[in-house]
Amino acid sequence: MRLFPLGVAARSHGAHVSKWSFGKCAIAGTACRQRRRHFSSLKSSLKSARSDDVDDSDSLRILFCGTDQFSVASLQALAQYSKTRGSNVRSIDVVTRTDKRVGRGRKLVRPPAIKPAAQELGLPVHQIDTFRGWSPPTTAAACNLIVAVSFGLLIPPRILGAAKYGGLNVHPSMLPDLSGPAPIQWAIILGRERTGVSLQTLHPTRFDEGIVLDQTPPPGLEIPHPNDITAQELTSYLALIGAQMLVNAIRNRLYIPPYNAVDSSNMAGKDLTRAPKITSELCAIDFEALTKPEIIRRNRALQSLHGFVRFGPEPSQVLRINFGADMRNIRDGDVPEEVRVAAQAMPAGVPYAIIAAHENVNESSEPLIINARPDKYQEGCQIVIPTITVSSRAKGPGAGAAARAKFFSQPEVFGKYKLYRFSHPISGFPEPPFVECTAPPPKLGPSGLTNDNTRI
Repeated sequence: MRLFPLGVAARSHGAHVSKWSFGKCAIAGTACRQRRRHFSSLKSSLKSARSDDVDDSDSLRILFCGTDQFSVASLQALAQYSKTRGSNVRSIDVVTRTDKRVGRGRKLVRPPAIKPAAQELGLPVHQIDTFRGWSPPTTAAACNLIVAVSFGLLIPPRILGAAKYGGLNVHPSMLPDLSGPAPIQWAIILGRERTGVSLQTLHPTRFDEGIVLDQTPPPGLEIPHPNDITAQELTSYLALIGAQMLVNAIRNRLYIPPYNAVDSSNMAGKDLTRAPKITSELCAIDFEALTKPEIIRRNRALQSLHGFVRFGPEPSQVLRINFGADMRNIRDGDVPEEVRVAAQAMPAGVPYAIIAAHENVNESSEPLIINARPDKYQEGCQIVIPTITVSSRAKGPGAGAAARAKFFSQPEVFGKYKLYRFSHPISGFPEPPFVECTAPPPKLGPSGLTNDNTRI
């Protein structure tokens, strides 16, 4: 994979940072003022790290905090760099989350992706779910730099302040745009065609409000195959770029104050967007509210979409349907000519299946098809769902699994084919049993927000 040039190589020292504002995040003035603001809450505990007190030959004892595949790439690159001649990295300790029980019956134990990677590198691993009552190892000299990459926990001031050089973070977006815990997923959900990576200092009390020390040069990287790429693929792509950016920062000692911050004037006037946590509500799909491109992008980003469907006359008779990650656009041949007009006229949100007239629908391997809300261009709105999982049942082909769950009404015959349709539409919101609803539930838009910009 080709690595793109990093911003640090193109900037001059002593650059100023133009004013910008994004929500609660505001950084202004010179890099010196940024440093005072960044560490104001740590005055009582942060050790002096002024440039005239720093010996550039100081070797680093790094506390690396990470969890997933994005952080694995940075750890591997940092460990490899630590073994090169002239490296300023003496040791690396890894902090990650505890193993989790997963699967049916929660019988399987799954460690964070970074745990086996660290063990393979021969690095000590510490597993925690909270920093409360935990302190970094002190078997040798104390750690003097914290590196957090896709970790999910805020490094507390008592630990960040005890590290001589504070902390660094690799973030997969062009900060301040897409700040938050899920920038890769939101880049896909929003249909972005460009993105990037930022290296910032760790703020003592808030996520993604540190000083940006390096960044992909504007306008950012072109996302490969933006109409097809999944979150996993984009993660792998950006992880290598972020890893190289981190190693360059360590090699060039960007962690030593005074900081030479990235000029963010190119972000002024742009529509900056947050990348909030992915919620269950965002994964629940209302086909009557979302267009086909919005749903397909959401599937590529999250790959765990679901909906709810009634299977009887009572409101309490509701089952959850999990859609397979193989959800896709309609293709030539999915809808026979004889059924095309009837299929296109199907109401949005009502799944249907087309099978041969002689076929047993309970054993059918045909997919479900569902029409989404038409977009402003009135283009095709049919989405194919090859596989589904109904509640706690086994995953199966869409038509057969739906028939066995008794979702279909009586079929219509069109020559050699039968058209089966659900008796009730799929909803993004389960109707609570035995509760009288005085108002319809709010509909989520593409950003996962209600019409008044609140999150439910």
